[in-house]
Amino acid sequence: MSSFFYRNLKRTYPTVASASGVFLYDTTGKRYLDGCSGAVVCNLGHGVKEINQAINQQLENVAYAHTSQFVSQSALDLAERLVSVAPSHWRRGARIYFTSGGSESVETAIKMARAYFVEHGEPDRRICLSRWHSYHGSTLGALSLTGHPARRKPYLPLLGTPTHINTDYRYRCKCGYGPGPCPSQQCARHRADELEEAILLHGPESVMAFIAEPIVGAALGAAVPGDSYWARVREICTKHGVLLIADEVMTGLGRTGTVFAMNHWDIEPDIITLGKGLSAGYMPLGAVLAAGNVVSAFERKSGAFEHGFTYSGHPVACAAGKACLEYMDRHGLIARVAERESELFRHARELMLKYDFIGDVRGRGFLLGFELVSNRDTKEPFDPHLGVSQLIAREAFKEGLLVYPGSGFIDGVQGDHVMLAPPFTITDAEMDELFSLLDRTLASVVENLKVPQ
Repeated sequence: MSSFFYRNLKRTYPTVASASGVFLYDTTGKRYLDGCSGAVVCNLGHGVKEINQAINQQLENVAYAHTSQFVSQSALDLAERLVSVAPSHWRRGARIYFTSGGSESVETAIKMARAYFVEHGEPDRRICLSRWHSYHGSTLGALSLTGHPARRKPYLPLLGTPTHINTDYRYRCKCGYGPGPCPSQQCARHRADELEEAILLHGPESVMAFIAEPIVGAALGAAVPGDSYWARVREICTKHGVLLIADEVMTGLGRTGTVFAMNHWDIEPDIITLGKGLSAGYMPLGAVLAAGNVVSAFERKSGAFEHGFTYSGHPVACAAGKACLEYMDRHGLIARVAERESELFRHARELMLKYDFIGDVRGRGFLLGFELVSNRDTKEPFDPHLGVSQLIAREAFKEGLLVYPGSGFIDGVQGDHVMLAPPFTITDAEMDELFSLLDRTLASVVENLKVPQ
C-alpha cells in the first residue's frame, strides 16, 4: 500500500521508469507512445540532452534565490526571449512575471488586472468575465473563471459568483446548425457580442478583464472559433477599457503552429498566460506576459505588484525554459508543426470515415480533438454512464498509446471527446504508429460497446 495520494485512489497506476523521444516505459518494460504530450506539456519529447545540460549547468551555478532578494541571469534571459516573440506592440515596455505553472499564471493574471486598475485610479473595476466550456486552472481563482460544470461542481460553495458568457462552439452552435460545424461568421459575431452585453449588464466601470482560451483545450476538445470572433472581442474590450487576457497555457509556444494561438487572427491581448510547453515538462514553469500599457500603470505609480510565489523566477526552471525555446528555434519546430498539421488531420479524418461515432474532428496545428456522438446526424451525445471517452483512453493505454480524454463538457454530465497532441518532434513513422494504435483502440471499443462503426 503506497503513501502516494493517487489521482484516483480506486485505481492502480504503473510506475514510469524512463522516457526517450515520444515514448515512455514503465517498470515492467512496457512502452507507451505519448500521443498527447502528457497533458499537452512535453512538446519537445523526452530526454533532450541540450535541455538536461542547461538544467545541470544552472544547478552547478545556483539552484535557488528568492526574487525579493535577487534575480537570476537565466530569468533575465528567458524574459527577454519571450518579449522578443510576443505581439509587436508588446516589445516596448513589456515585462514577464514567472510562475511555476498554468494555474499560478492565471491567478497572477487576475491579480495583475485588478492591481492595474487600482494603480490606474479605477478601483471599482473588479469583475473578470470568462466563458462556459473553458478551463483555466485548479486554484480557486482560476476555477471560479473556469466554465466546465463538472470541474466546478464539488467546489461551488468556495467559488466566486459566475460571470460567464457562451463560447463560440461551432459544432453545437446556438443557431442549431447541423450535422457538422456551423460555417456562419454571423454566429461567431453573435457569440462575441455577448461579451459586450455582459459588460453593459455589470457596468463597464465594474469590469476589469475578459479571459479566454484562443482555442478551447481540455474543456471542449480543441474547439476553434469562427474567424470573425476574436477581432470583435478585441474591439469590444478596447471600446470599454477592459483588459483582454489570452489563456495560452495549452496553446502557446507552437502547439497550434504559431508562437501564440492568437497569431492566427492577428490579435494582440493585453496579458498572456503561459505554462505547460514553456518548459516542455522538464521543470515546473509558467509565465505571465504583460504588455507595455499594463506595465506602465505600475511604473507611473507605486512600482510594486503586491503578489508573489516562493518559486517565482526559479533559476533552474528558467534555464530549462530558455533551453526549450532555443531548441525549438534551432530545429524550426513551430514551422514544422504548421507544415505537418495537414498530415495529422488527414489521419484523423480517415478514422472519421471509418467510425460513425466520431462526430467532429477539430483543432489547429498539433492540437486535435475528436467529439464522440451516438448519432452523427443529430449530434446526440453518448449516455454518460457509458464513459466512452474514458473507455477509449483506457483501451488506448492497454495498446500502449496515451491520449487525452474529456467528458461532461456539454452540460456537466453529457459530452465525450478525445484529444491528440503529440510532441513536435514526432516522426512520420511514429505518427503512422500513433494512428494504427488508435485505430485498434477504436475497433476494440466498437466491439465492446456495440457503438456505431
